[in-house]
Amino acid sequence: MLAGGLWVPVYGKNVGMGSLYGKGIFMPDMFGWSGALLISITILIAFYIFTRWVEAKNKKASIGGNL
Repeated sequence: MLAGGLWVPVYGKNVGMGSLYGKGIFMPDMFGWSGALLISITILIAFYIFTRWVEAKNKKASIGGNL
């Protein structure tokens, strides 16, 4: 609640507005439909691999840690 309440005084614009977010783009216009789909799927797979790695690392640390 505090972070949401301080957003406008700190950044000076409502959420989603201002230079903090940059210019919106439509990926198929820049990369074509197949390129945009490939980029999106690649980002999702990379995020999935990263989260699985973090979970495995946390699980290993909790098993081998001092209880």
